[in-house]
Amino acid sequence: MRFKLWQRIFLGLLIPTLVTVVIFLYQIDKFKLIFQQIMLMEAADDINMTLLELRRYEKNILLFHEDVNTILFHENLRNLKKRVLSIEMVLVAAIGRDDYAELQRKLSAYEAAANRLNEESEDKKSIIKEMRGIGRNVEAILYDFKIKERQKIEICISEIKHYLFVSIVFLLAAATTTGYLLSKKVITVIKRMEESFEKLSKGEFEKIYDIEAPDEIMSLIDAYNRTILRLQKSKAALDKTLASLKEANKELIDKQETIVEAKKAADMRLLASEIAHEINNPLSSATLMLGMFYEETDGSDPKKEDIRFILAEINRCQDVIRKLTDYAKKEPLHLADVNICALVKEAADGALRQNADRAVRLTVTVAEAPLIISINRCLIYNALYNIVSNAFEATPSGGSIEISACVENDHAAISICDTGHGIMDEYLGQIFEPFFTTKKERGGSGLGLAITKKIIESHQGQITVSSNPETGTRFKVMLPVDLASTVTKGIEL
Repeated sequence: MRFKLWQRIFLGLLIPTLVTVVIFLYQIDKFKLIFQQIMLMEAADDINMTLLELRRYEKNILLFHEDVNTILFHENLRNLKKRVLSIEMVLVAAIGRDDYAELQRKLSAYEAAANRLNEESEDKKSIIKEMRGIGRNVEAILYDFKIKERQKIEICISEIKHYLFVSIVFLLAAATTTGYLLSKKVITVIKRMEESFEKLSKGEFEKIYDIEAPDEIMSLIDAYNRTILRLQKSKAALDKTLASLKEANKELIDKQETIVEAKKAADMRLLASEIAHEINNPLSSATLMLGMFYEETDGSDPKKEDIRFILAEINRCQDVIRKLTDYAKKEPLHLADVNICALVKEAADGALRQNADRAVRLTVTVAEAPLIISINRCLIYNALYNIVSNAFEATPSGGSIEISACVENDHAAISICDTGHGIMDEYLGQIFEPFFTTKKERGGSGLGLAITKKIIESHQGQITVSSNPETGTRFKVMLPVDLASTVTKGIEL
């Protein structure tokens, strides 16, 4: 049977109260005994006063020999005997039957001696001495009685104090224990609820089980558990709704991005067509004229090597234009096994030649062993060349550029770090957007990094950037080592 909270409090206080009442009732007998002892003490005082009066008249008889003193002496003696007889049972219990009998004999002897003293006797001194001795003996017996009765009263009072103290201590201890046990149960429940609320604030729904408490607290716990259950169901429904909204929002964003990318692609296709139309013809003429000049130049002439380099660069420009046109038409990538380490060195060397007038130190660190991956050589060269060229433009005189290539998590990891002025935080999320540039005053078109990003992503790769105004900028390109099985179609610019 489970008791309610008020019942537990009532029982917890009722039991010690009843025990205290029983102890108090038991002490009532002690109070009665004390009252009786006090009455006996008063009787003893009366006897003692009578005895003192008796002894006073005894002295008066001896001193004055008056009849009135004799009459009063015998009257007080009779009163003394009567008072002693009235408390006979108490005296017997207090001093013993033998001492009581001795007291009666002493009183009788005292009376007999007093009677002899009234007669004409020659030996009055011995009678007087006998009376005084008997009087002292009677006085001693009665004094002993008073002492014993007083001791009984003191013992009773001490016992009452003891039991009163014990009952008070017991009542306080019982009340304290009851309060502690009840408060412990209540505090335990409150602590469990506090912990549950803490978890609830963190999104954890925990009910309270396996706890013993009064009915009122259990009703509160049941209501709390029902609330937790409803909150859990509501959160599940809310999460489902949020997931649906998130999915719908994602689809909307994807569609928006598709529309934006389609518009960018259309602009890029138009741009690629215009570039191919406007640049191919002049480049073809330049190639023809430089080819003729290259053939006519003597092999020992140092300019012939420069002409060869110019022809190679023009051919690369024509190849890039052709590739841009091909990608605008969504043609598939033409992959080939390429040593990426050698390609990184080649792109770095080309950018260094282009920026030879800049006092910038270039360091290239690549593995000595060839790192062969399947890529479109021309496009990746163009992407790397563009990143390194941007690093040269951003690095002031006296600065440095560090390029490294290694294998990292089944990818070829290429890192280009410069000590330039860095990129502002608000621009980091826009630098790969088409037509976004911070170099408009220097003729920047905003297409370099956009094309670079598309080229890397077309190879299932990834390009990331981090920048700090104090230390410079770091571009990192990740290209998968096994690319042939993952790349199936071209890049749309």
